Amino acid sequence: MKKTIKKYDFFKTKYGDELLIDLVRLESLEKYLTEDCPHYLSYYDITLLTGGKGFFSIDQFRYSIRENIVLFSSPGQVRYWDYELLPKGYVLLFEEEFLSCFLNDARFVEGLKFFNAGSNPPELTLEEADSQYLIKVMQDVEQEVRTFSSNDKQILRALLYQVLVWLNRKYTAIYPSDDKTDFNRHIREYISLVNREFARQHSVSYYADALSITSGHLNDLCLSHLGTGAKQFIQNRITTEAKRLLLYSDLQVAEIAQRLNFDDASYFVRQFRQTTGMTPLAFRKIRNP
Repeated sequence: MKKTIKKYDFFKTKYGDELLIDLVRLESLEKYLTEDCPHYLSYYDITLLTGGKGFFSIDQFRYSIRENIVLFSSPGQVRYWDYELLPKGYVLLFEEEFLSCFLNDARFVEGLKFFNAGSNPPELTLEEADSQYLIKVMQDVEQEVRTFSSNDKQILRALLYQVLVWLNRKYTAIYPSDDKTDFNRHIREYISLVNREFARQHSVSYYADALSITSGHLNDLCLSHLGTGAKQFIQNRITTEAKRLLLYSDLQVAEIAQRLNFDDASYFVRQFRQTTGMTPLAFRKIRNP
């Protein structure tokens, strides 16, 4: 059977009226965990582990399942469970839209370091007291979800906001960053466009035209705010997707190149090697010996 990456969408009407937040116990997802299938979510996920044995992967990161570890995944990141003993814990999941209509800062989630970790890992190890605090708040979310009515959304938004701010403080204390987060409008729109269109559009001029600015100005903005040129930013996003497909699917290099809109597979190989220092096949062999 050909190995593919499965997609899970948010179950918006699980509780009747639309609700874009949920809290589930990890052990209740045994049916999905036993599928032995790499997958990605269309929503945000925060998992606090309280037990189990084995490993959990998010993109290129692989973690031992252990108590008091929090794992973060954003839409599109490929995840894979490989366990010996069923993992236990709490899973908080939500759509960004659930908060955007509640906060003045519509891009609040974009500023959370654990969802935009860059080279830092998407995980956080908590002290026992901190873990118990997070469990208590997650149980409060769980109780509100179980007794949900349409009038309770503001309570759930407040609890979600509390969790996200608290975790962001803990994360930035361990992984401090001097990255510029006060991006101007063009850079925010550029990042969003690239995330949507990278597989179809590879040229800087396409994105510059969409933003109604020149390619040179876009490149200068990227260098100033992102620390890399506009073309390299696109290449990095393409490479991230290529790595996911190399790690979690059995697609041939030529098939991956075609999926990422390269007419010439050899050009895809050269670009991948330029960005990573190795060929796609070498990367696959090192990560999946």
